[in-house]
Amino acid sequence: MAQYHKHDIAKFQLITAVEIFLSGKDRSSVITLAGAASGILDTLVNKAGKEPFVDYARRVHHKHVGYMPKRKSYSHHIDKQLGVVDHKHLSKNDSETVDLDLDKMAVDALIRATSDYIALNGQDEPFIKMFLQWTWVNMDGEVLMEKFKSDPERIKPL
Repeated sequence: MAQYHKHDIAKFQLITAVEIFLSGKDRSSVITLAGAASGILDTLVNKAGKEPFVDYARRVHHKHVGYMPKRKSYSHHIDKQLGVVDHKHLSKNDSETVDLDLDKMAVDALIRATSDYIALNGQDEPFIKMFLQWTWVNMDGEVLMEKFKSDPERIKPL
C-alpha cells in the first residue's frame, strides 16, 4: 500500500482524461475522469485561498442574472450541465437513457477541471499545454480573446 496526496490523484485523472480526449476516444470516460478530478481540485483551490471555477461561475451568474446562487446547488447544476451527474448516478426513479452531447460535455468538463488545475499549478505542464493548444485551435482562440479583451464589463478572476 502507498500513500497518495489527493492532488496527485486529481492530476493522474486529468492527465488520463486529456490523453483520452486528444486521442478522440471515449468521451464518457473523459467526462467521468474530469468530473472526479474537479471534485478534488475545487476543494484544493479553495483551501489554497484561490478562486475555484465554481465560484467564478457563480459571480458571472450573479452579474448576468442578478443573484448569487448557493455554491452547492450551483456546483451540482454545473455537474448536471457537463454530464458528470449522468455518468455517475442512476437512481431507481431515473430513466435508463439520457440525451447527451458527449463531445461538448467532454470539452466543457475538461475546461472546468483544467481551470482549477491551472489555478493551483500554472499552465506549464505538457498535458495542460496540449489541451490549451487544442482549445485555441478548435475553439477559435483568437476570436475569443478579442471578444474578451474588448469587453469592458468582463468579470476578472479574483
